[in-house]
Amino acid sequence: MIKTIYKLGATAISLLSLSLLFKIMHWPGGNILLMLTCGGLIPITAFAIAWHFSKQEDQNDE
Repeated sequence: MIKTIYKLGATAISLLSLSLLFKIMHWPGGNILLMLTCGGLIPITAFAIAWHFSKQEDQNDE
């Protein structure tokens, strides 16, 4: 599970950097890439991290 979270986080950071490059250079597709990254991939990564830590905390309580 943790490897999946690392891969998801690395993908989110890479796509965010790429979308910001597209926006700065005024290349086509920057808006769409930025919306997909900030609206979809980053929240999914955040929820996956929160779920993993809450699951880990529940296991430590038992």
